[in-house]
Amino acid sequence: MKKFALYLVFSLLLSVPAFAQSAKSKDSKTASEIPGKLFAAMKEKNAEAIRALFTPEGQLVAIDKPRTGDGLSKTRVFTADAFSKLIADSKASELIEKMDKIKVEVFGDMALVYGRYTFHVGEKFSHCGTNSFHLVRTIDGWKIANAASTLEFACGQKP
Repeated sequence: MKKFALYLVFSLLLSVPAFAQSAKSKDSKTASEIPGKLFAAMKEKNAEAIRALFTPEGQLVAIDKPRTGDGLSKTRVFTADAFSKLIADSKASELIEKMDKIKVEVFGDMALVYGRYTFHVGEKFSHCGTNSFHLVRTIDGWKIANAASTLEFACGQKP
């Protein structure tokens, strides 16, 4: 009986890391889907769908590098409401943003999702940069607490 109890305890201890790793993998996968959901809502110019991806206090910081590459970047801070309205009211044709190589780090109820992106207005290339999304786990799933994006125009010089 003692051997069985020891075996049972040992088996449970071995399964805890596997369970934790499985949960972290699921968290990474669901967190990594948030940028794609945001980009789809932006393409549709759907203010409600954009807003729903943010926490109530969520914001986006745009860091505009000068087109010449010289000098300090201009920083703009948007509330989630202001950002969703900006996109929804845009007179530009389809807004297409893509992040091909997304990186994800999960820290319990916080996740960092980041990577390089390209941005097109319709068929026309506009700019590229780096996105970072700080996500928090809520009762409704992962939400954007803060996002920051560089807007760069010398894109061929970046990896």
